Amino acid sequence: MVGPEEMRRLDAAGELEWYEPDGILTLLDAEPSQYYASDKWDLAMIGADAAFERGCLGQGVRIGILDSGVNHLDCLKHCLLPGHNYISGADEDDTADNYGHGTLVAGLIAGSGADGYLGAAPRAELVPLKVTDGKTITISAICSAIYGAVDDYGCDILNLSLGMTGSSRTLLEAVEYAERKGVTVVSAVGNTSGTTLYYPAAYDTVIGVGSVDRNGRKYYRSSSNESVFITAPGVNVKTAGRLDGYAAATGTSFSVPQVVAAAAVMLSINGSLTPSDVRGILAATAVDKGDAGRDDDYGHGLLSIERCVAVLTNHPEEPFCRFEPESGPAERFHNGTEETLECIYYLARYDDGGRCLGVRTRLFTLAPGESAALEAPDGAADWAQLVCDANTFAPLTEARKK
Repeated sequence: MVGPEEMRRLDAAGELEWYEPDGILTLLDAEPSQYYASDKWDLAMIGADAAFERGCLGQGVRIGILDSGVNHLDCLKHCLLPGHNYISGADEDDTADNYGHGTLVAGLIAGSGADGYLGAAPRAELVPLKVTDGKTITISAICSAIYGAVDDYGCDILNLSLGMTGSSRTLLEAVEYAERKGVTVVSAVGNTSGTTLYYPAAYDTVIGVGSVDRNGRKYYRSSSNESVFITAPGVNVKTAGRLDGYAAATGTSFSVPQVVAAAAVMLSINGSLTPSDVRGILAATAVDKGDAGRDDDYGHGLLSIERCVAVLTNHPEEPFCRFEPESGPAERFHNGTEETLECIYYLARYDDGGRCLGVRTRLFTLAPGESAALEAPDGAADWAQLVCDANTFAPLTEARKK
């Protein structure tokens, strides 16, 4: 390395073969997110940056928060719509949160503070549907709010950070109504440290959510049973305070809004997704935890917004699922019925140790007499393909290649 004078001397003497200016290298430690403060570890864990970087912020998606109300704080005023109070005898327009629970939930979905985003869907619209002023809630208030959210407020997703230990036909019919109307319902599995089922999370069409801590370990009080569909951060997560500033929240109640936000992100990318589509993508993209495959502690695994976004935005240049006019060999899936089949196609890649590296999904229809040829790509890794009924998730055919 030489200075300008020496450069000129070498050049004049004909001894300069080549030169280039000095440059700068950097240490490649991880850059802090530009979207949220460092103590928002939950957003980092679920890969929310992938949505933020693509501008997938839940815009155009309406979420009903069936809770204790939501206060009009600075970090929420951009997303709050007029709501309704379903408590018997109460002022129908009073959606103020005197208890604090609903405001914490709202912050984790769409909060946006001075230090950046608090929630993964900061452009979603929130409708406060007040069903309680304390810890207990009547079934009649919840069900009235569900029907109101669907029919009166046009909600796309319902956040139910609540539950009870017995089933109710009235509640079941309400959540089934929401499903038929294309509304995704997400609920908490409970904080019992045991296997007790909580409803509505235990109903088949509801996404039941458990909690993990900042190390990705199951929260010790998060319930373990067949209602656990997926897990998300829910231990000391930073959110909006009830009256001002910020607060730390713990419990499966506060894992639910993380999944609700993920659903809003997905719908902001593809508004035609059905509740079964949302469930399928969440299940296929969750990061496996605990026992291999679905288990009662983690469900299908830990929520990954990054993988959800990849499924909906990154498509192979050439689809692996080709459609043929006639049936063929066994690896082809032929629709021999007289009805059009609504299908969901999964492509999963595995490393040599059998660990899943990623999943892509695609929705398609198969007309009567039409076939889909499944051709897993060649390579060193294992690939698995599966076609399921898009409504029931019942497997229809599969292919695997190494």
